[in-house]
Amino acid sequence: MVRSIYPLFAVALLAAAPGLAAEPVPVGAFKSVELEAGGDVRIVPGPVQRVTLVEGSREFTNFRIRRDNQLVISTSCYERCPRNYPLRIQIESPFVPDVAVNAGGRIVASPGFAPQRQLSAAVSAGGTIDLRAVDAYSVSAAVNAGGDIYVRPRSTLSAAVNAGGDIHYSGNPAVSMAVQNGGEVRRDY
Repeated sequence: MVRSIYPLFAVALLAAAPGLAAEPVPVGAFKSVELEAGGDVRIVPGPVQRVTLVEGSREFTNFRIRRDNQLVISTSCYERCPRNYPLRIQIESPFVPDVAVNAGGRIVASPGFAPQRQLSAAVSAGGTIDLRAVDAYSVSAAVNAGGDIYVRPRSTLSAAVNAGGDIHYSGNPAVSMAVQNGGEVRRDY
């Protein structure tokens, strides 16, 4: 019986291929995060704020701090981006900052954060924010022109939806809401 040597070539190629190296991104302190034009951001508990580019390139991704201490992450390549440009970022922080998604992308908070007094989330022109892993006493959430927000308020939820999109929440908070031109605010998990 003759054995194929093709599996040996596959193993050699995998061993020779460079691994994806996570790249630390030097940024100042921030109170909020905005993701613009796509990508995947995961917020995990950590002793200090730290931003890591897990997949993607600084050549095509900008990180800047606005005057209001907002970290803005955006793709900047437009026509120059590789097809299906993969962008994955991890943010470590002792607390979950207020978050926003503009024109697509996703922000997810991991479990392990202490309960927070207040938390805000906003989506404009598509995207998803999932903060179900975070207990927050008071949550403000807004969706404009499509997108989804998932939150877990303990006491109050102030929700606004305009021109489509959904805000999903759990528990029995006091809810104040405004919905115009489609969309929904609903307790569903």
